[in-house]
Order: sequence, then structure tokens, then C-alpha cells
Amino acid sequence: MTSTFRQLRYIPLFIMGFSASYNAAAQTSTSPELLDILVEKQILTESQAEEIRQAEKERRSVNNAVVDIGSGGLKVKSADGRSSFQFGGRLHADAAVHDHEELAGQQDGIDGTQIRRARLYAKGDIGKQWSYLIEADFAGNKTSLKDAALGYHFSGLPLTVTVGNQKQAVSMEIEESSNDIPFIERSLVAGITTPYFDRATGITAASGGDNWHFKTGLFGDGVSDGDADEGTGFGLRATYAPIVSRTSLLHVGGSFGLRNTSDDGLANGKSPGFSYKTTNFSDLKPVSASIADMEQVQTGVFELAAMCGPWTFQSEYAVTDVSRETGDDLSFSAYYAQVAYLINGQRRYKASEGEFKYPSINADFNPEQGHWGAVELAARLDHIDLEDGDISGGEADRITLALNWYLNRNVRMMLDYSHSYKLKGGALQNVNGELADDIDTYAMRVQLSF
Repeated sequence: MTSTFRQLRYIPLFIMGFSASYNAAAQTSTSPELLDILVEKQILTESQAEEIRQAEKERRSVNNAVVDIGSGGLKVKSADGRSSFQFGGRLHADAAVHDHEELAGQQDGIDGTQIRRARLYAKGDIGKQWSYLIEADFAGNKTSLKDAALGYHFSGLPLTVTVGNQKQAVSMEIEESSNDIPFIERSLVAGITTPYFDRATGITAASGGDNWHFKTGLFGDGVSDGDADEGTGFGLRATYAPIVSRTSLLHVGGSFGLRNTSDDGLANGKSPGFSYKTTNFSDLKPVSASIADMEQVQTGVFELAAMCGPWTFQSEYAVTDVSRETGDDLSFSAYYAQVAYLINGQRRYKASEGEFKYPSINADFNPEQGHWGAVELAARLDHIDLEDGDISGGEADRITLALNWYLNRNVRMMLDYSHSYKLKGGALQNVNGELADDIDTYAMRVQLSF
């Protein structure tokens, strides 16, 4: 028995040596219960057991992931910060009604409700240089893939190359998220940019700094099934902010997009043409131009934006040139200018991406403490001209007023009133065959993003 206890004296040395090598390899864990038993049996001293406990604690701090659930959704990050995973989404619940005279052809703006967007995404980093984003939309009782891309970030360079389905580098308004813009519907400029320069599958190179942004890319068509050779596209956008701080900004930029139609005559999977609806689900188009023999679209956009304290200003002017296989070339244009005033918050601007973001809020909605979130008032004037040559798609002017209530970083209530007027050319007609009078649209949205 005495011999046995003499042999047991070497156990503390063995355990300490094993624990040190095991901590380096980080393969298994030391049981706290086992340490307590060894101390109770006087095989280990309390100080020796404490050394092992501290070594185990340090090993766990190196290998355990950090989990955070907050306004940005679910975030999981490795202890070394090299890899991460984030899960989030957005919900946009809309309602709208129209007020207009009786229109020819039984045309009528659809009044009602809609789940405009119901998206879930997963994104993150793999090591320090790789990133990924996958986002799907379940609105309309169907599933559509929005983003599916893999990015590589070059070490020592402000350069990221991304491959997959993604936004093309055209227009400040398109690049900005629908979670962040101050209006429920984008401007009339979207009538000539969005059809062909929103998302497509391709490769982009993007870079940015404290006051500039650059992005360019080559694209095929979007995510869709087809039985003909795809069209091709190109996008380029650059911005510069000679004045930029938390509360002040002067932003100038420009973009250019090119899109060739596919062998079956589609452009980015869409029938060639340009139009704009009063709301996403209204099916009422004050302007609409179909171009059956379109071969190529080239769009140039100039952008100007500014911020001074609670005030923000944003504008774009776009010109689209259309090449046709048989008819003469066409040229269409659109512009918008918008201004917003934010109370109890500050609109954010990200210079490295050249776009405005969701505002920061001074105090989240909490009636018990007398906090009501932030309120934003916004106004926009826009115009679109789809009249050229033998194409009479119409002209329209519109003014939109918006009231936005930011309860916190995740919840926003929106109320918009838009007035479409000066409808000309091939725009809507009333039952008497005359150009339609003004069209009023009232819309609201409840938004959740995380």
C-alpha cells in the first residue's frame, strides 16, 4: 500500500504536464469534478488544481465563439475574430389607395395591402479575407433569390472582388437599401434604371476610403431559367465627398451602365421596355414604353447629395440611350430631387459605399421614459420622359411627401402621399379619350429589419 501511495505522488506532475500540452493542442477538456476529487484525496494541492483550472479557462476563452443577439440580428463570431456568421431579415407590410378619374380600358389603381418584402439573409466572414451573403425573398407567396455572392478582400489593399448575384454599380438610389431610403417607392429615375441595372450575376471590384467609393463589374443576366444565350452587362459607379463628417456632407458621383439583350430579345430577363407603377402592386402605369426591337441600353447617371445637421438632400439625373435592330435610336430621361429633415436623430452616410444609411436615433421609443424615437419629414420632386421618335411612352411629373417614424434601429412606420401630374403623350387616358387628370396615391408601411 505504501508503494502505491509513493507512485501516486507522481500523479500531480503527470496531470500538470498533460494539462499544459493538452491546453496547447486544445483537443479535450479537464473535468472540474475530477480536480475536486484529486484535491480531496490529497493527490493534488489546491494551488495545483487552481493552475489547471486557469489553464482550462484560458483555453476555453481562445476557442469559444462569441454570440450576440441585438438590433443587427443573430451574430456569431469566433473568439479570434477571424470568422463570423450573421442571420437577419426584413419585413415590409404595405397598404395603398388611389384617387383618380375613371380611366380608359378599365384601368384602375389597385387598392389594398401587400407584404412587399419578406427577406431572410445569412452573411459572414471566413477568415480575414473571404465573405459571403445569401438573401432570399418570400413575398408574394413565392421564393426569389436576391443576393448570393462570395467576396475576397485583398490584404493591405482597399479592394474587394465579389462573384455571384448582386447589385450592379448603377445609381445611388438603387445601391441604397430599401430599409434606408426615406420613401416607400423609389423615384421615377428607377423607371429607366431598375429594369436592367438592379441585380444580375457577375463579378465586381469595389474599393472605398474615408471620402470616396468606386465599383465596377461585368454581368450576365439575373437569376432565372432561360432557353437562349444570356445578355451581357457592364456597370461602373464612382463617388467623391470633398466634405464629409458625422453631420455635414457634400457628395458628387456618377455611374454608367450598359446592357445587351439576350438571343431571345430579353434584357436582364425582362421584356424590353420602360415603365413606372404608382405602387408595387397597383398595376397602374402613368408612363409605359414597350420596345420590341431593343438591342442595347446605355444609361448614364449624375448624382449630387448633401447633409447639414438634420437636413439631407439627394438628387440624380439619368439619361438612357436605346439602340434598336431596325428603328432609330431612342433617348429617354428622368430626374429627382429630394430633401428631408430629421428630428431627434441623425442620418448616417457611408463614404466607402457612397450612400446614405438608416439614421441613428437619439433615444429609442419608450413612452414610460418620455422617449418617442425620431421623426422624419421628406419631400421629393421627380420627372420622367419616355417620348422619343416613334415611341410615345408618356411624360409625368410627381411630387411625394413622406412622414417617417423611427421607433428604434429595427422598426419604422412610413406614410407617403404622391401626386402625379402633367401626364403627357402616351400616358393614361380617361374614358373620353383625353389625357388623364392628376393621380393621387396614399401609401403606408410598417417595416421591421434586423
